[in-house]
Amino acid sequence: MRRQPLQLDLFPFLSILACTIGTLILLVVVISVSSLTRERTTVQILARETAQNDGRAPRYLECRRDGVVIHPQWQLVPQSQLASNTSLLAIYLANLRNRGDREYVIIAVRPDGFPCFEQVREQVERAGLAIGYEPFNAEWELCVPVPGRSNCP
Repeated sequence: MRRQPLQLDLFPFLSILACTIGTLILLVVVISVSSLTRERTTVQILARETAQNDGRAPRYLECRRDGVVIHPQWQLVPQSQLASNTSLLAIYLANLRNRGDREYVIIAVRPDGFPCFEQVREQVERAGLAIGYEPFNAEWELCVPVPGRSNCP
Protein backbone atom coordinates (compact mmCIF):
# COMPACT_ATOMS: atom_id res chain seq x y z
CA MET A 1 0.00 0.00 0.00
CA ARG A 2 1.40 3.26 -1.11
CA ARG A 3 1.15 6.30 1.06
CA GLN A 4 -0.08 9.42 -0.54
CA PRO A 5 1.81 12.57 0.40
CA LEU A 6 -0.04 14.87 2.73
CA GLN A 7 -1.26 17.95 0.91
CA LEU A 8 -2.06 21.18 2.65
CA ASP A 9 -4.69 23.43 1.14
CA LEU A 10 -3.94 27.16 1.72
CA PHE A 11 -7.10 28.48 0.10
CA PRO A 12 -8.95 29.22 3.43
CA PHE A 13 -5.90 31.04 4.84
CA LEU A 14 -5.45 33.17 1.72
CA SER A 15 -9.16 33.94 1.68
CA ILE A 16 -9.06 35.21 5.28
CA LEU A 17 -5.87 37.19 4.54
CA ALA A 18 -7.47 38.87 1.50
CA CYS A 19 -10.55 39.81 3.55
CA THR A 20 -8.36 41.28 6.31
CA ILE A 21 -6.33 43.34 3.84
CA GLY A 22 -9.52 44.59 2.19
CA THR A 23 -10.96 45.63 5.57
CA LEU A 24 -7.75 47.45 6.53
CA ILE A 25 -7.70 49.31 3.20
CA LEU A 26 -11.31 50.37 3.71
CA LEU A 27 -10.46 51.58 7.24
CA VAL A 28 -7.48 53.60 5.97
CA VAL A 29 -9.61 55.22 3.25
CA VAL A 30 -12.39 56.17 5.70
CA ILE A 31 -9.96 57.68 8.21
CA SER A 32 -8.08 59.57 5.49
CA VAL A 33 -11.23 61.05 3.98
CA SER A 34 -12.60 62.09 7.37
CA SER A 35 -9.33 63.79 8.35
CA LEU A 36 -9.07 65.61 5.01
CA THR A 37 -12.61 66.99 5.20
CA ARG A 38 -12.22 68.13 8.79
CA GLU A 39 -11.01 71.72 8.91
CA ARG A 40 -8.68 73.02 11.56
CA THR A 41 -10.38 75.63 13.66
CA THR A 42 -7.79 76.42 16.33
CA VAL A 43 -4.25 77.18 15.24
CA GLN A 44 -1.24 78.05 17.32
CA ILE A 45 1.64 80.06 15.91
CA LEU A 46 4.93 78.85 17.32
CA ALA A 47 8.39 80.24 16.98
CA ARG A 48 10.49 77.94 14.80
CA GLU A 49 13.39 76.19 16.42
CA THR A 50 15.56 77.04 13.42
CA ALA A 51 14.63 80.73 13.44
CA GLN A 52 17.28 83.26 14.29
CA ASN A 53 15.50 84.53 17.39
CA ASP A 54 18.57 84.23 19.65
CA GLY A 55 16.51 82.83 22.52
CA ARG A 56 14.12 85.79 22.57
CA ALA A 57 10.51 85.32 23.66
CA PRO A 58 7.79 85.95 21.06
CA ARG A 59 5.03 88.51 21.62
CA TYR A 60 1.92 88.12 19.49
CA LEU A 61 -0.18 90.63 17.55
CA GLU A 62 -3.13 89.86 15.28
CA CYS A 63 -3.99 92.19 12.40
CA ARG A 64 -7.68 92.23 11.46
CA ARG A 65 -9.95 94.54 9.48
CA ASP A 66 -11.02 96.48 12.58
CA GLY A 67 -7.53 96.88 14.06
CA VAL A 68 -4.80 95.00 15.84
CA VAL A 69 -5.27 92.66 18.80
CA ILE A 70 -2.53 92.44 21.41
CA HIS A 71 -2.24 88.89 22.78
CA PRO A 72 -2.60 87.28 25.29
CA GLN A 73 -4.48 90.24 26.82
CA TRP A 74 -6.92 90.36 23.86
CA GLN A 75 -6.76 94.16 23.77
CA LEU A 76 -8.07 95.63 20.52
CA VAL A 77 -6.46 98.79 19.17
CA PRO A 78 -8.82 100.19 16.50
CA GLN A 79 -7.28 100.93 13.12
CA SER A 80 -8.20 104.61 13.51
CA GLN A 81 -5.85 104.84 16.53
CA LEU A 82 -2.85 103.02 15.05
CA ALA A 83 -1.08 106.18 13.88
CA SER A 84 -1.34 107.82 17.31
CA ASN A 85 1.82 107.97 19.45
CA THR A 86 -0.34 107.56 22.56
CA SER A 87 -2.24 104.47 21.39
CA LEU A 88 -2.10 101.24 23.33
CA LEU A 89 -0.03 99.73 20.51
CA ALA A 90 2.56 102.53 20.64
CA ILE A 91 2.89 102.09 24.41
CA TYR A 92 3.14 98.31 24.01
CA LEU A 93 5.89 98.63 21.36
CA ALA A 94 7.78 101.16 23.50
CA ASN A 95 7.77 98.66 26.39
CA LEU A 96 8.99 95.92 24.06
CA ARG A 97 11.74 98.21 22.74
CA ASN A 98 13.06 98.49 26.30
CA ARG A 99 13.28 94.69 26.39
CA GLY A 100 14.19 94.36 22.69
CA ASP A 101 17.12 92.06 23.28
CA ARG A 102 14.85 89.53 25.02
CA GLU A 103 11.62 89.72 22.99
CA TYR A 104 10.40 90.00 19.41
CA VAL A 105 7.04 90.38 17.64
CA ILE A 106 5.09 87.76 15.67
CA ILE A 107 2.10 89.10 13.72
CA ALA A 108 -0.81 86.92 12.58
CA VAL A 109 -2.31 88.57 9.48
CA ARG A 110 -5.95 87.87 8.59
CA PRO A 111 -6.95 88.16 4.90
CA ASP A 112 -8.85 91.38 5.60
CA GLY A 113 -6.08 92.76 7.85
CA PHE A 114 -3.36 93.65 5.34
CA PRO A 115 -3.96 97.45 5.49
CA CYS A 116 -3.65 97.22 9.27
CA PHE A 117 -0.55 95.01 8.91
CA GLU A 118 1.24 97.62 6.80
CA GLN A 119 0.79 100.24 9.55
CA VAL A 120 1.77 97.85 12.36
CA ARG A 121 4.84 96.56 10.51
CA GLU A 122 6.02 100.11 9.92
CA GLN A 123 5.66 100.92 13.63
CA VAL A 124 7.42 97.73 14.75
CA GLU A 125 10.33 98.35 12.37
CA ARG A 126 10.52 101.99 13.48
CA ALA A 127 10.76 100.75 17.09
CA GLY A 128 13.74 98.63 16.05
CA LEU A 129 12.17 95.33 17.07
CA ALA A 130 12.67 91.98 15.39
CA ILE A 131 9.54 90.92 13.54
CA GLY A 132 7.96 87.80 12.11
CA TYR A 133 4.57 87.43 10.47
CA GLU A 134 2.26 84.67 9.34
CA PRO A 135 -0.74 84.82 6.99
CA PHE A 136 -3.75 83.46 8.84
CA ASN A 137 -6.99 81.98 7.49
CA ALA A 138 -10.18 83.91 8.30
CA GLU A 139 -11.94 80.87 9.78
CA TRP A 140 -9.13 79.86 12.11
CA GLU A 141 -9.13 80.78 15.77
CA LEU A 142 -5.76 82.00 17.00
CA CYS A 143 -4.43 80.16 20.02
CA VAL A 144 -1.68 82.16 21.75
CA PRO A 145 0.36 80.45 24.44
CA VAL A 146 0.42 82.19 27.80
CA PRO A 147 3.96 83.27 28.77
CA GLY A 148 5.57 80.59 30.89
CA ARG A 149 3.64 77.79 29.16
CA SER A 150 4.67 76.11 25.95
CA ASN A 151 1.20 75.47 24.57
CA CYS A 152 -2.32 76.83 24.58
CA PRO A 153 -4.84 76.17 27.33
